[in-house]
Amino acid sequence: MAMVEEEGLIYHGMEPRDGVSYVCSAYVAAAYQAAGLFLPGKINAPEFTPRDVYTLDVFDKNFKKPTIC
Repeated sequence: MAMVEEEGLIYHGMEPRDGVSYVCSAYVAAAYQAAGLFLPGKINAPEFTPRDVYTLDVFDKNFKKPTIC
């Protein structure tokens, strides 16, 4: 049976890379959370898969670029 990895799990014994470890999709989800994208809620970033990150409907699809750009 699989268990969900809790965010913030510290890995030891892999000098000099000790610390929190993320796969790419979990890292992006953690960065989004740190930026406040999921406020007022909280997510567990390691549960995110690449598909989850791609299908988050968080960007404005009708964004009009300013003329100065």
